[in-house]
Amino acid sequence: MKKEQYGKEISYSNSGGKGDCILRYYLTESTVGEGYGDIKCYGIEIDKIERKPGMRDMRECKLIDGVFFDLDAASNFLSKIKSSRIEPIELKDELEKYICESVKKTRMEARVGI
Repeated sequence: MKKEQYGKEISYSNSGGKGDCILRYYLTESTVGEGYGDIKCYGIEIDKIERKPGMRDMRECKLIDGVFFDLDAASNFLSKIKSSRIEPIELKDELEKYICESVKKTRMEARVGI
């Protein structure tokens, strides 16, 4: 599996200015399986690091691999969650919303005949 950071990390103050958080977003790439040629699938990973003075860094990570077969769709989703500063714990819910919206859009386009 390949993993590449998506843009720059996001840093912001946390805990009333007594600490910092860093969010990193990654696009993962893997092949579907042996015997399927060059079919690739893409996943999303979010890493969150919390830093507070005098304490060890706390790290939270969430990876959902192989949910996209289209690189553009994966990039669009990453752009959306990054602009909203989605954290690892929220990734699953955001992905479900995105997939449901995509299915609804596809059904509407099929009805209209686009």
